[in-house]
Amino acid sequence: MWTAIVSVITISMLSAAMTRPGKIYEFPFLAAAITFAFILPQLPGLAVDRFLPAGGYAKAIAFTGLCLAMCQIGWWACRKPMRLLDWTFDERRLLIAAGVLSLIGASFYIQLSRLPRDVTVGTTISGLPVVYLFFSRMLTYGLALGLICLARRPSALAWAIVLGGSLLYLDRIIITGKRGEAMEFLMLIALALWFRRGWAAPRFLMLTGLVAGTLLLGSTHDYRELTRSEGLPGVTSLAQIDIVENFEQILEKGGPEMHNAILRIAATDRSGDFDYGAFHWNTLVYTFVPAQVVGPVLKSALMIDMDQRYDREYDPQLGSTETGMADAFSSFWYFGAFKFFLIAFAMRAIYRAAIGGSTGAEIVYLLSVVPAMHTFSHFTQWILSAWVQLAIFLLPALLYARQRWDEVLRDGVWPVGPSDHQTSMQSGLSPSVQIHR
Repeated sequence: MWTAIVSVITISMLSAAMTRPGKIYEFPFLAAAITFAFILPQLPGLAVDRFLPAGGYAKAIAFTGLCLAMCQIGWWACRKPMRLLDWTFDERRLLIAAGVLSLIGASFYIQLSRLPRDVTVGTTISGLPVVYLFFSRMLTYGLALGLICLARRPSALAWAIVLGGSLLYLDRIIITGKRGEAMEFLMLIALALWFRRGWAAPRFLMLTGLVAGTLLLGSTHDYRELTRSEGLPGVTSLAQIDIVENFEQILEKGGPEMHNAILRIAATDRSGDFDYGAFHWNTLVYTFVPAQVVGPVLKSALMIDMDQRYDREYDPQLGSTETGMADAFSSFWYFGAFKFFLIAFAMRAIYRAAIGGSTGAEIVYLLSVVPAMHTFSHFTQWILSAWVQLAIFLLPALLYARQRWDEVLRDGVWPVGPSDHQTSMQSGLSPSVQIHR
């Protein structure tokens, strides 16, 4: 019964996005899309798994439905746009910032790409590759800034930043088979065109891509194995991947991620060992406090002790995730679904500001969409870490490109198109006057 309820919620949220252009870029549709493609195919096999804890499947799937519903409720609940980055930018300085971020990110990405493939493809990385990956993220920030500028007004510098970043991004997608990067690359382009030009991808095309992506997700492991052994795989090798059989295997046996979630939710419900949000603090310390600088003793002292007990048989498969539902439940029992309410609320505030013409909000939404989707497939910390990383790397760039009010008043401002289209959809919001050239 719970499987049917989650399916109905998912289909309803997907269908609601078909009512007008642009709703396919809103967080409820994207949350439903990741549920449809990543979670639902794993359920039929797990529903008949006799080795799962008694009642564990029903609890996990009911909680999944609650989390998904909270995404829609949180989106509806937000009534005001974010004003945090409601700034006016100098276009030339914004392009310079994009170029600098792209160059720094590209240098780290190239260092990462020089490592052996068995270290970076289809495995859990650690040590120096983590450092390279962390700083290579600036390539994405530069690409996002370049796309916003290019979509508004093409220039040689904007084209150079976008083309250079795109080549490296495509290299990462093709060589490592990263699904998140592929989705992020497409969303960066689509959202830049939507916010700046009012061009939305056809809804039937989005649904077709969603179905195709659902089928292809099950073959990601096979593709990564090919790239690890052959580098860039040929057509003959790709043709040997049996996409249909891989998908049928998931339907029959279930997927590791929801299997992990069921076991962890059942164990937490039985033991009552909740972390009450300490997981988020510990992850921030683990990710952003370098032990090489502060020392391992101080870093360890900054983390909060968590005593959570799991069953002996709980042994997540290497490379698999536990899903955001598992960590949300582990924090606050069923009340953990409120995490998704907060995520949707924040995303709506950013989106409202972006659709009203705030360039800063547009950039943040571009870079928040995929991390927000990962709160379902990976863990809820994903979006919080993404925003902290944005504050570290992107905020200085935006402060550099920001115009002071005396500069705005002195030089005058150019309205950013398509303001008429945007303001007509969100009445009451201020018109877009954000980038000064």
